Amino acid sequence: MKLKLILSLVLISVGSPLDAAELLTYSGQMVGEKGDPAATTKRFTLAAVRDGRNEGGILHWIVVEDGRGAIPWPHSYGSSQWMDGNGINVQAATASRNNPQLLYKNEELKAYVAVTLPQLADGGKLNQESIWKQGPVTYRVTERQSVEGQQTWRVLGFTNFGVKRTFWVNDEGYIVRLRENVTIGRGDRFDLEYDLKNVEKLDEDTRGKVVTAFDVFNKFRTKVDIEKLEKEIVWDDQQLEAFREDIDRLVSVSADTPLSAVARLAQTDLKAQKGRSGGVATLMTRAIGKVVEEPGFELYRGSDYSEDAFTGNVTVLHFWEYRSSPLEQPYGQVGYLDFLYRKYKDEGVKVVGVVSNTLLEDPAERSRVRVNARKFASFMNLGFPIVADVKGYIGKIGDPRGAGAKLPLFIVLDQKGRIVHYKAGYYEVDRDLGLKSLDSVVKELLEAASE
Repeated sequence: MKLKLILSLVLISVGSPLDAAELLTYSGQMVGEKGDPAATTKRFTLAAVRDGRNEGGILHWIVVEDGRGAIPWPHSYGSSQWMDGNGINVQAATASRNNPQLLYKNEELKAYVAVTLPQLADGGKLNQESIWKQGPVTYRVTERQSVEGQQTWRVLGFTNFGVKRTFWVNDEGYIVRLRENVTIGRGDRFDLEYDLKNVEKLDEDTRGKVVTAFDVFNKFRTKVDIEKLEKEIVWDDQQLEAFREDIDRLVSVSADTPLSAVARLAQTDLKAQKGRSGGVATLMTRAIGKVVEEPGFELYRGSDYSEDAFTGNVTVLHFWEYRSSPLEQPYGQVGYLDFLYRKYKDEGVKVVGVVSNTLLEDPAERSRVRVNARKFASFMNLGFPIVADVKGYIGKIGDPRGAGAKLPLFIVLDQKGRIVHYKAGYYEVDRDLGLKSLDSVVKELLEAASE
């Protein structure tokens, strides 16, 4: 069966070699070899701004998704150089913030799907003899063809494994049709295609607004230090403060530009962040001082575990899914948690990884969850024990998912088994101390006990 993915792409083009800005609209689809098309269709819109007036030529773009997951909105726009001085090339589809990405998500995988921008550097230089190589892909012009009334060059891109990408590019350097083979996950294959559907000229005022808007949005992303591609962004307090300060500016500057769609996503995200932080704060207030007793955890891996040890020791409970597949960042925080455990275990500190997964509610699924957790713990070489919250004890503590937040949840118990620290989400990582805030909590408890 085929997986159909509808794509719409908008390109605004300015400056030499074009006389005026143009709005080019593309539509396309991504079809997989497996899956029910009706159940797996994903639609999105991609908009790119080609500004040939900037030195080197800058291509700005946005992507807005509908269904099957979505990249965080700060990654849904970017800028890429399209005249790089290296001759003819195509915007290679790579997992980079400089190129548009989709997030394809199902029960088995969560993966980026890179979309090739429809702009060829120095496209006007193409001829029947043109051939070049980018990474593992060799491109060759094969023939002159008419596509929807436009004269184009048909370009074939191939690797040692066969044809990777075929596109038709006009004399102005932008692609009017593209067909591409895409592989994601563990060899899941898809056919990606898009076609030019409409061309609309834009005036100079519109071009100025668009360029200004992208400049403001790009500076915002740098300000809050969100440069690395992540499938999920967990905002810290400092980032949220900058977000609140800049949201009105982002909304106003994006008016009447393609970035207005991104600004709406930003507004929705900020409202959700406010709701989550308030709800989680309430859960934290309720949790502090509670005594953890008889949670009914089921041991999955390790031997250094006893519910009796929840008193008499400082204990860190880490509620998370502990899945080995798909292995997602920031799973590395579990490594820092193991570092903390090894650092303080001789002082009586206990760390317990608690598998918290809705599949545990189904006894028939517990075996699969157990295998997944053990594989993850083995892969990470974890020294602390892994247990499963088969009775849903996290609900008694205060499940952050009920407040719209996500796991992980870090709980610290003092020597009397009382909750003294509640943290939903991830910690900032210190190069020397790892999870510095958590380390400080544990250290203070140990010092207080020794006085």
